[in-house]
Amino acid sequence: MARGAVGGNGSEDGLAKAIEIALTLGIFVVAGLGLDYWLGTAPWFVLSFGTVAFIVKFIVEWYRYRERMQVHEQEMASNRPSEQRGIDRATGFDEPASLPTGVSLDADADSSA
Repeated sequence: MARGAVGGNGSEDGLAKAIEIALTLGIFVVAGLGLDYWLGTAPWFVLSFGTVAFIVKFIVEWYRYRERMQVHEQEMASNRPSEQRGIDRATGFDEPASLPTGVSLDADADSSA
């Protein structure tokens, strides 16, 4: 999985995505302002272009996020040891452990104490 360029924590990627979203919305809003000024239809193109840009960026980022999470989950599953507990365990249940000395599950032993 790709890490951030510096430090490996992904904060640079987050900043780059934030700038990308802001610039995309800004470009579409400015284009809407220009069309509104030119056609005299203010504020309809600004609102429509801004809304469309926001919705499209939201959908794009959602699919990017889902793809990153699927890759991350596959990496986690491939790095998991196969002989551990859990649903991937190939063997049966654990053997029951013996009780400590002096402990019994019999009802008669509890009532006699």
